[in-house]
Amino acid sequence: MAIGAITIPSVQGDLPLTLEAGKSVVFIGANGAGKTRLGVMIESRFQGQAEVHRIAAHRSLQMNTAVQPPSLDRALKQLRYGTAEGGDSRKHGFRWKSKPAIAMLSDFDHLIAALYAEENDVSVKFRQDARANPATPVATTKLDILREIWQELLPHRNLIVEASNVKTAPAGQIYASYNAAEMSDGERVIFYLLGQALLLQSKTILIIDEPELHINKSVLSKLFDKIESSRPDCSIVYITHDVEFAASRHAATKFVIRTYQKSPEQWDIEHVPENTHIPDDVVALIVGSRLPVLFVEGDGGSLDIALYRRVFEGFTVIPVGSCDQVIHTVASFANRKELHRVGCAGIIDSDGRSVQESEYLAQKSVYTLPVSEVENMLLLPTVFKELAMALAFDEAEANQKLNDLRARVISLASSEIDRISLDYTRRRIDSMVKRIGLTATDIQTLETDFRNATSAVDPQTIFENMQVQLTNAVANGDYATILRHYDNKGLLAEAAKLLGHQKKSLEEFIGRTLRGKSQPALLAALVDLLPTPIPRP
Repeated sequence: MAIGAITIPSVQGDLPLTLEAGKSVVFIGANGAGKTRLGVMIESRFQGQAEVHRIAAHRSLQMNTAVQPPSLDRALKQLRYGTAEGGDSRKHGFRWKSKPAIAMLSDFDHLIAALYAEENDVSVKFRQDARANPATPVATTKLDILREIWQELLPHRNLIVEASNVKTAPAGQIYASYNAAEMSDGERVIFYLLGQALLLQSKTILIIDEPELHINKSVLSKLFDKIESSRPDCSIVYITHDVEFAASRHAATKFVIRTYQKSPEQWDIEHVPENTHIPDDVVALIVGSRLPVLFVEGDGGSLDIALYRRVFEGFTVIPVGSCDQVIHTVASFANRKELHRVGCAGIIDSDGRSVQESEYLAQKSVYTLPVSEVENMLLLPTVFKELAMALAFDEAEANQKLNDLRARVISLASSEIDRISLDYTRRRIDSMVKRIGLTATDIQTLETDFRNATSAVDPQTIFENMQVQLTNAVANGDYATILRHYDNKGLLAEAAKLLGHQKKSLEEFIGRTLRGKSQPALLAALVDLLPTPIPRP
């Protein structure tokens, strides 16, 4: 059921926004994109056609549990409008101090007062009803519901509601209770948001700016799942910069905000498409980007991502997991025209791919590294020499370190030829099986097609061919071939040891060096050996 509808002034033309009970909307944008001002605008435009309650990002968490509640009506008006007289016309001046975009929201006292006023009203009514009819079921208050949800989210803490105070205690240690005003920021904001949501009028639009503020990631999604399920009669608008949180609102309509201009007031805003077969958080980053997108392997927290982001500054670099995920994401992107405003490409480890396979993938804008692990780019001769000289070794010393590294890597590879060959064989079989086209329409044809396709897969031959190739590479000192096939993440640790470092300290040095741009020769050596991705339109 629709609660109300407005339009948002956008550089692409007015954007219609309809809010419905039981449905949420997420606006994602970077700092400075005009998110808070959008929240102010949405609040002002819906006033008159729906009840709107906005919780600002700039909010006080000071909690006074000794507040004496007035009547419930006055308490709710103070909470919603900032004054006991109430009314939309007073909200701007009293709740927002005439500065709705920047005022510090300080309504925790009003929240406590309203919760206790409701508690008193329900309790008195229950007592009166129970005197008339002893079978009257026990009444449930908003504080009862809040406490129940609190215990589910924070099982290590007990919330204790007394006649005129709220306390908390470690689970199973009631004797160690303390005033709720002394709770952590995270605990207080969970209490605050639950209370705000539970006290809403029916069919209210709740706008929450920076819902992730002060809340641990482990409970963030669960908290808002609970809030949404407890208020199916309301509509929630989230305004956030946290892409991961935005992705957790699976059923929500999502928009990306890029920029804001004051005169005339409008936003560069775009709807995040659904059903793209790409994770929501990745889609949000794509839509929010003004640069072409480069999908890479990894999880976003490693040296290789820092390396990619420094080398490919003309791209928005997004890690999406495995090499298969990179290939899949680039292909999915290509199939969605609404994402084509920016181009995309991908980079993956070599994983023993043949020249023909690499060329085929390059036609699809997926490019293959010359090494089996991206960290091993740092072990290639020209890059390693520049790294050694960045660490204050002279050229002769750097050449000697390179010779020592080459000998060490070849020695390690010679002891693992069978293991490397077996891993290579597994990957080849996996790749070949995935390319089997099963289009049969009956079981007999399906079995025949499958047997014909798999009969061409010869694990023994694949294994022996790689075994020979590696044996020859070791015998001939073919360092490049070994790095292309040797999937050993420990090789960077060997390089670090030769350079007088632990692996972690070397990674930190490389990260600082690349970010600080103090060693252009090291960067140039990497650029020279990395593929040059051409965005797929």
